[in-house]
Amino acid sequence: MTILRACVFILHFTLVPIMIGRLITYRARTGWIADYLVGFFGNLAIFYILYSIVEWIQNWCTFVDPVIGGFTLLLKVYGFVLAVLLILWICLERKSLSKAITKLRIKLINGKLDLIADRFNMIYLLIFIIILVFQMYMAFAYEINQWSYDDYDYVVTSQDTITSDTLSYVNFIDGTMPNVAEKRAVASWGTYVSMLAKTTGFEVTTVYHTILPVFLLLLAYINFYYIAKFLFRKLEDRLVFLIVLSIAYIFGLYSHYSSTFRLLGAIWQGKAVLSVIAVPFFMFFLIRAYKEKISNTYLLPIAAISLGVSSLTSLAALFIPILVVLVWLLMCIYHRKIYAVRYLVASLIGPIYLVVFYAFIWMLQHDMQGYDHKYFKFRKTTSWWQRWFH
Repeated sequence: MTILRACVFILHFTLVPIMIGRLITYRARTGWIADYLVGFFGNLAIFYILYSIVEWIQNWCTFVDPVIGGFTLLLKVYGFVLAVLLILWICLERKSLSKAITKLRIKLINGKLDLIADRFNMIYLLIFIIILVFQMYMAFAYEINQWSYDDYDYVVTSQDTITSDTLSYVNFIDGTMPNVAEKRAVASWGTYVSMLAKTTGFEVTTVYHTILPVFLLLLAYINFYYIAKFLFRKLEDRLVFLIVLSIAYIFGLYSHYSSTFRLLGAIWQGKAVLSVIAVPFFMFFLIRAYKEKISNTYLLPIAAISLGVSSLTSLAALFIPILVVLVWLLMCIYHRKIYAVRYLVASLIGPIYLVVFYAFIWMLQHDMQGYDHKYFKFRKTTSWWQRWFH
């Protein structure tokens, strides 16, 4: 049974992001690594949109007594959407799948030849694998003991989501509901972890502190290799970069605000995924997109990444606009003109969605706590969608 649950968990980090990534980048292929990472954040974007809709309906239906059933409804809708996307992906890729596998095989063969051509590449690869396996073992075996000061919120809130069958609805201190904290309600990462726990059968704490760190650590190093490919042409230089970066992270734990703590200490938190995976990937993906010929085919991948990144934490409303505007300004300076405004708009969709959602949740929360319905006067005590809750 444990093996079966582990296989289901693996599917969330293999088949799902590959499928969604290939669909999003169908007209804008940028390589397997980029497609996979776009799919990972694109999946978070899809989940975020569905989460925000269901959560809004849940809070809209809340007047005096709490309503439950939102988490179950979200799982059903999310499962249906994934099934539809899977069918669409199979239909679109059924002819090109063999070609894609052939291209991947050629890349693996070329990579093998590069390793064989230079003995130092084999040594560098072996050193990096040893360092990576060591970090993965520490993440799996010892991060169960790493309790950050925010885990009283993250872990408890995710568990409450499953136990109460609601979305960001329970006071994580005394368990009362309805209780909507805006900064938690506008981020779907905790609920995404609840989904992983529910669909795989693992406990929320086990997912946060044992399983998820291993997968996210691998995801982080996939992203680091993506960055290395952008910076260096030779495989040797890329491997040396990964080795140096790994050692720097291992010996960089000087405070709870360091990058090392986010990568090797509490990577399961939304702001950690934002800082060590999402922001670096989004920055280099944007630079690559600006580097190529401007095309509308990149708008969907950029918007999907922006939405997915914004679903991690409310801090994305600050970090992402700063990032994308700086990259855009640098490109404008480089080209000596106002350049690719459409990319800038697409990259700001996520933060804009987050801020608007926050404002609406704040207004709805005000109406939920009173009887005057100051912001949404047309709210009624009976609505046709209340049948989804109980």
